Amino acid sequence: MNHRYLAFASLLIAGASVAQNSRSVRETFQFAEEGTQQQIPAHSNQRDGGDVIFSEDFANGFAGNNGFGAWTTSGPNGNIWKRSLTGPVGSYSVPTQIIASTSVANGFAAFFSDSANCSCTSGTANWPANPTEWEGALESPVLDLSATPSVMLQWEQRLRWCCQATSPHAIEVSTDGGATWPTTLEAAAGIATNNDPGTQVRQVMLTSAIAADPSQVKFRFKHNPTAAAYHWQIDDVQLIELFSDDMKLDYAFISHTGNGEEYGRIPTNQLNSTMLLGGDVVNNGAQPQTNVTVTADVQGPVPFSTAINGGSVDPGANATIQEDYALPALTEGLYEGSFTVSADNPDQVTDNNDYLRNFEVNNAVYSLDGIGNHPAGYQSLSSIGTPSFTDGEDGLVLLNYYEISSEVMVYGLEIGLTSSTVAGGYVVVNMRDTTPVFEAPPNMNSVLAESDPIDITTPMITAGKVGICFLNPVTLSPNGYFASVTLYSNAGVNDIRIVDDLTVPQPGISSAIYIPNDDVYSNGNAYYIRLLLTDNACTVGVPEVNELNGVSMTYNQASNVVNIAISEPGKYTVEVIDALGQVVRSTSTGGSTTLNLSNHADGVYLVRVSSEKGRSVQRFTVE
Repeated sequence: MNHRYLAFASLLIAGASVAQNSRSVRETFQFAEEGTQQQIPAHSNQRDGGDVIFSEDFANGFAGNNGFGAWTTSGPNGNIWKRSLTGPVGSYSVPTQIIASTSVANGFAAFFSDSANCSCTSGTANWPANPTEWEGALESPVLDLSATPSVMLQWEQRLRWCCQATSPHAIEVSTDGGATWPTTLEAAAGIATNNDPGTQVRQVMLTSAIAADPSQVKFRFKHNPTAAAYHWQIDDVQLIELFSDDMKLDYAFISHTGNGEEYGRIPTNQLNSTMLLGGDVVNNGAQPQTNVTVTADVQGPVPFSTAINGGSVDPGANATIQEDYALPALTEGLYEGSFTVSADNPDQVTDNNDYLRNFEVNNAVYSLDGIGNHPAGYQSLSSIGTPSFTDGEDGLVLLNYYEISSEVMVYGLEIGLTSSTVAGGYVVVNMRDTTPVFEAPPNMNSVLAESDPIDITTPMITAGKVGICFLNPVTLSPNGYFASVTLYSNAGVNDIRIVDDLTVPQPGISSAIYIPNDDVYSNGNAYYIRLLLTDNACTVGVPEVNELNGVSMTYNQASNVVNIAISEPGKYTVEVIDALGQVVRSTSTGGSTTLNLSNHADGVYLVRVSSEKGRSVQRFTVE
């Protein structure tokens, strides 16, 4: 079993709904980027800024290509740090996950913890039952920064880890030549567990951290024993003298629920009267900034804008500047948001002041993902499916959370399929209340609506999507719900992969995975699993015959007997369908009858009664 995701139990406080009436959920899972509070340096120490004081591309390995000296490794497992020219190899890592750094061709530093755990030289999955949480650091040479005490550390990295909420990646800083390391800064802030965001340029402020003695500075990349990880790759490390005035907009957000989820497509009747708008800013400069403002300019069928003042921000500090903005009456169409940070002092670095975020008002579809609508250059996609987990080949459930603020009828779900899906598998789509999913163990047999098992065909894969109807539409009252798809691959012969939108780092419980006979785990992204809100939106699974009148079914759990009452005599076929969509039993009857399910294995079954006039289907659980 591959537990490379965070169990819901570790994320949730007892309750029936995901949504929280607090900004803490959004800030915890999405935007927290902690740093030390910076001391304001004396004005006489300031220069124009932007000078690169230290640069390392690992062309000479750890011997150093920086003009100051060699790198060293430390800690119980410091020897895992190596210079590499190839990507990671392990049970869950592959060479194609190599960092795309500026100077990748001449090598980079790597902590390949997945490979160290499985001791593999190929992609053979031999992950141990109890993987080691490694500890090791890569330390810079000693640096005299007395002449430039206001500096920023910048590096390029690619990383991924599991299976804890806290990442093992940190930057530690010393001002006594490495004897002690009193300052710790985050290296993976904003990255959810088990998510590889690709290559990133990261920055942290060192001004306050080196104030005690800037003449004996060392910094190190420290892998802590807090999680079993896939890999951590580092390259193109620089120390850059700060500009005097440089505000950065790290992130911008649009949340129509106000709880942190950012939906890509929102029906008009699900829009609240206010929308949470704002951004996360950081003072990248050497001087304090006053009147720091995030301006949101949203263009679309009904444009709107607001300027949100966040007061003062000290050097190196970050702040979330946000407003519950009173929305005008939005009509259908795409809305393109442009967010900009400004302050009283003119900004000397303007290419980090802006961030884009889009959403669509769409009365036919409600989607957590924003695939196809993201700003150019922002969209990042992955996929997940039956080959992703041991024991997940058949019965793997993927779930998206939907906040319903006004009653709505849902006719079915649309799911996105990757081209690597193999025709011949099956899916069942469902709507679920959140409460059964949050039970311990999760109750995955409780559904509000579902479809028949649907074969995945080549035309569906070519189209990249399929709209699947529920057996009967479901009306959802205001509350939180999960839209889910259950995947069956015929024991891995016909694998199914669902598109996963990584563009917006959603709160950890916005999407989830249920692994059969195991548990529910958070995902933190947005699957392509969309609610269909019109009766013609779903095209697969539409009942081809009418619902049978005069047929009712009741189940005696103690005896596993289904009592089928039929008011009109005639010729009827009674079928039992298992969770793989296979008819495991079929019989005929001329009227009311009973059906004993005792000989069937425990699980979920559909009982279908049909005649030339129509059909009636009901779901039962054998335990």
